[in-house]
Amino acid sequence: MLRLVCSFGLLLGMVTFAIAEEPSLNQPPNGFKALFNGKDLSGWKGLVGNPKSRAAMSQEELAAAQAKADESMHAHWNIEDGVLVFDGKGQSLCTAKDYADFEMYVDFKIKEAGDSGIYVRGAPQIQIWDPSNKGPNPKGVGSGGLYNNQKNPSEPLVTADNPIGEWNTFYIRMIGDRVTVKLNGKLVTDDVVLENYWERDKPIYRSGQIELQNHGNTLYFRNIYIRELVTPDQLSKIEAALPEKPRVEPKEKHNVLVFTRYDGYRHSSIPVGAMAVKMLGEKTGAFDAHITNDLTLLDPETLKDYDAIVMVNTTGSWIKPRDEDIAKLVAAGKKMSKEEAEEMFRKSLLDFVSSGKGLVGFHAASDANYHWEDFGKLIGGYFHGHPWHEKVGIKIDDREHPLMNAFGGENFTIVDEIYQFRDPYSREALHVLLSLDVENTNMEKNGIHRKDNDFAVSWVRKWGDGRVFYSSLGHREEIYWNPQMLQFYLDGIQFALGDIDAATAPSAAK
Repeated sequence: MLRLVCSFGLLLGMVTFAIAEEPSLNQPPNGFKALFNGKDLSGWKGLVGNPKSRAAMSQEELAAAQAKADESMHAHWNIEDGVLVFDGKGQSLCTAKDYADFEMYVDFKIKEAGDSGIYVRGAPQIQIWDPSNKGPNPKGVGSGGLYNNQKNPSEPLVTADNPIGEWNTFYIRMIGDRVTVKLNGKLVTDDVVLENYWERDKPIYRSGQIELQNHGNTLYFRNIYIRELVTPDQLSKIEAALPEKPRVEPKEKHNVLVFTRYDGYRHSSIPVGAMAVKMLGEKTGAFDAHITNDLTLLDPETLKDYDAIVMVNTTGSWIKPRDEDIAKLVAAGKKMSKEEAEEMFRKSLLDFVSSGKGLVGFHAASDANYHWEDFGKLIGGYFHGHPWHEKVGIKIDDREHPLMNAFGGENFTIVDEIYQFRDPYSREALHVLLSLDVENTNMEKNGIHRKDNDFAVSWVRKWGDGRVFYSSLGHREEIYWNPQMLQFYLDGIQFALGDIDAATAPSAAK
């Protein structure tokens, strides 16, 4: 009897554990918000036309069309046990809110011959379909491709769909005009430009609604979560703060790699800063920018296509390859260990800069790769705490330096997280541009390690034939819509590209 009771207790415990481990429906992971609450259609609306046709409507026409679309939505989109169900007869379902850069998760399920998709920024589409339905899909490819692309890849890298009738999970990331998709944990679309289906002669819209596509068949969706990386409002603020033109005309066409990879702590300002850099290039014509967190782009065969790298808050030991990096290298015909790959990436970066190209680092670019001594020398110093996150005074160290034109040669105040640095930081190696104005800053803060009051904020240096520009400002999002800072960062990038000639002699040698 005792054995029976114990066995029953063990079984009950196992059942309880299994129930506890079952993930709750429509409960977003940390950092994400639920687009679908599992109860009703709050936050959604019916589809009206397309971005181009909606833009041509008057407010009255749009309101009338939206009311009709919403009526159709309520008739054909329903909720069953926490699942969003479409009966196949109405129109697509759209978010009531517009989104710019984001990452999202969505679970979907289709029936045999099912066909659907996820529209992003109002544009088609990340494809969902039955790989075995050879009518619309003669090649039998899987879901997750950018179906309507003509110039850029449209098919998924692999077929990763679960059997028809089972749930699938998309992870979708959209940054600028580029889309990355994972289906059931497998990479199916890798940083591919999404073309503007509605206006082929224009790039994809900067923001727009997300749509669950109707294609005349029954559909099921759940667990729809989103994390906004850059909001439409933030885009507007950056746009309003951009300089009208570059400080100097570029000597040639430049390509800049905006690198956002991090390991450990994630700065929420990373995507904002990266987009600000991209928009600086677009607005002024000073350079073209490609935003990426893909370490394999530091492969020397790829990196040679760029003229400078801008590192935006690249915290941690990001130079260490991960499994997905090794898989990409293998797919490209480069089979190597993680240690061999790291050594290749290290050498590639150092050679890239020393060959005459540029490196730019914002804020946490100095809080990285402590195990790699040459990186500390390259960037100019290692982070050693941030006693200040408040309004501080900033002092111009070299008023004659062309990169100080953004501030009119005048000291200023700013609110941000302020770093102090340790070795290899030295004015005997760096030309310091800005430093903390200790006369106008609270110097009673805890955690101040330096006793010499040398709290550099920005500097430049030579590295072989190349140029390095670093600024520790950039923890807070609003730094990237501060007009002075955007001008300063544009000038710094142009310096790194070789368009602005400026002194790099170490400050201690002056």
